[in-house]
Amino acid sequence: MTLAIAGLARVPPELLLVLVAWLLLWPPVHRLLLHLTTWCFNRGAFRAALALTRVLEHLPLAAWMRPILWREEFYAHSALGYTEKAVSGARNLAVHAKADACLPCANCAINLFINAGLYLEALDIERGWQGPSHPPEPSAAREWALVRFNLVEAVYNLGSWEAANARLSNLEETARGDAFLWNFFPVQRAWILAHTGRGEDALSALAQVDWRRLPRMYRSEAHFARAASLLAVHRYEEARREARTGMKHALRVSSTRNGLFLLGRISLAEGLPEEALRFFEAGAMHPYQGQGGDGLLAWGDCLAELGRHDEAREAWRLVLTRDKQSGAASRAASRLGLHGLVSGKEGDADAGK
Repeated sequence: MTLAIAGLARVPPELLLVLVAWLLLWPPVHRLLLHLTTWCFNRGAFRAALALTRVLEHLPLAAWMRPILWREEFYAHSALGYTEKAVSGARNLAVHAKADACLPCANCAINLFINAGLYLEALDIERGWQGPSHPPEPSAAREWALVRFNLVEAVYNLGSWEAANARLSNLEETARGDAFLWNFFPVQRAWILAHTGRGEDALSALAQVDWRRLPRMYRSEAHFARAASLLAVHRYEEARREARTGMKHALRVSSTRNGLFLLGRISLAEGLPEEALRFFEAGAMHPYQGQGGDGLLAWGDCLAELGRHDEAREAWRLVLTRDKQSGAASRAASRLGLHGLVSGKEGDADAGK
């Protein structure tokens, strides 16, 4: 290594600069850096992925690479909790997706909007879609299936659990043809079942999951789905262990915050409000503050149970600020006596099934 460095020291610096500039102008290097960006993101190295996007955005990339770069950049912003930047990017992606019928960008924008609590904006992409709803190419058909699958989350976050279940059921045959989608299908199903009082059915659904094939990015969500299912059947200690396992697998900041709220809900259901309060407060104070309406609502309920009614009302008001489009916001408004403040969402959720 010392001899190699000594050899390079005799090379004129100007020549080294020319060599570096030539490499950065070479398309194979662009592809390599873009692949490296995706690799970093998929392994949870979000800051490294974001740093690479900042290098790539200054290079003369081929036109087809630009949308991929945008998606990697905005996904990294969202994963790190930079919600405003992610939403700004999502709005630009939505315009591009509709104009150019770009399904991967439509799917990315939908995910970013949902992570920011903008469920209606996510559904609006589907309603305004001008591309084919049954794309002929296999890759496009898969992307369209992912769009519809991810919108299930938007619908149940609006509070329309049965509409979400209907949407998911409509996707079942399509999902069977895609290994990734079919393996994650029971996770989404279990989450819905657990939140509609069908915990045993939810656990049965999760028995179909091949946990080894779940992407690292989403393993925490699968564990949280199992924790919610166990909570629904009052198996509190098992639910708590599962939620903690999910937090150990969490890569995104949103997953860590969601795990804290879930642990709070488990403790509250078990009749341990003081313990629950610690989890709820940690979740509410977490740097990631997108979505989370159900957790904030439960925090308020916990405070009310402890007789701290003024603080409970503040927690419920926070739902209206941080997750104002959610079904939880409707329930928070009801607790605050603000009837009719949140309306019309269920009709929006049912549209476009």
